[in-house]
Amino acid sequence: MSFEEDIAKLNEFYFFREFTFSKSTFHPAPEQKLELADSLIWLDDVLIVYQLKQRDAQDRTSPDKERRWFEKKVVGQATRQIRDTLMYLQNYRDIGVRNHRGHTFNLAAAQTDAAHKLVVYLPHDSLPQACREKKHHRSRTAGVIHLIPANDYLGILRTLITPAEVAEYLSFREGLINRWERELLVVPEQALVGQYLHGDLQQKPRLEFVDYLRALQQRLDEWDMSAVISAFADRVTSDNAPTDYYHIVSEIAKLTRDELREFKSRFGLAMERAKANEFARPYRMACPRTACGFIFIPLIEDLLPHRSQGLQNFTYAHKYDLRLPKCIGISFALEEGKWFSIEWCYMEFPWQKDPEFEDRLRRDNPLRNVRAAVLQRYTFKPLGK
Repeated sequence: MSFEEDIAKLNEFYFFREFTFSKSTFHPAPEQKLELADSLIWLDDVLIVYQLKQRDAQDRTSPDKERRWFEKKVVGQATRQIRDTLMYLQNYRDIGVRNHRGHTFNLAAAQTDAAHKLVVYLPHDSLPQACREKKHHRSRTAGVIHLIPANDYLGILRTLITPAEVAEYLSFREGLINRWERELLVVPEQALVGQYLHGDLQQKPRLEFVDYLRALQQRLDEWDMSAVISAFADRVTSDNAPTDYYHIVSEIAKLTRDELREFKSRFGLAMERAKANEFARPYRMACPRTACGFIFIPLIEDLLPHRSQGLQNFTYAHKYDLRLPKCIGISFALEEGKWFSIEWCYMEFPWQKDPEFEDRLRRDNPLRNVRAAVLQRYTFKPLGK
């Protein structure tokens, strides 16, 4: 498997097949073919543009030859290919490209203003340390382009895991570059990740921030929902367009681990109530950051004939009660043989006052109370242990 294929598989695993595009070419005219960057991630307002460079093994090389390769291929050619890609996305109206699910989307609709730009490279062992320490290239037209060795990129994905946190880290990293451009040259990537986990952009980057990375407690069992997202396309049954479910998985994929922890907790509670055939009011939550609500509806056997209508009603009620533009409803029912069936409902439209429905909620509100909470995203073992 080639380096490009390795990175494509890696991105597919962490960013999901629905949002991963690679080996992308398009035809602005029948006789014209243009090539985009090696890989792109597009998840609503998150756009990450990658150019990949691998140094072929050389029997006889030298640090000076490797430095010249780095300057020509990584700093020069790769950053130019990223600039070209951004120009294409901005200047062409129709760039139809297939994702890793085989569905075609118009990448020209992606927002490029806040795009993250990365060159991920696989160097020869002889590459000088001064080249490895270079963490960005500043382009007059594209702004900061991150330069990240492949092993450091893998470490970033394995640590942050969620698409939302990877994108947030890249924004944080760019902030460090703009504020501490010289100081971070001698600091390893692991320390920058540790500083992100600590959450302090104001402090000068330093090696000691690695301690936060070492002390991070992942606790995946509490919040990881990647299995649900990855299997969604293979399990969903619908008469609608095959891409309709993207609205649902994108809202889940945009959650950070603290938000996913709340999601998974309610998901599990609703499933347990359905398993016990025990009546319970729906569990619910909302994520102000993404302006989306979620409601989890356990069903008892007597309510199954009204399942579809109830799912829509509860989803609308939750959306209306919290004045949300988007809401996802999920109902759980125990089937024969101890299998669960899960149905989903996605609603998105501007909130409008509905006096009649508001009066119904006032007289007979089926929803649990909600309260605002500040969530702790990361937990750490005692530093130095």
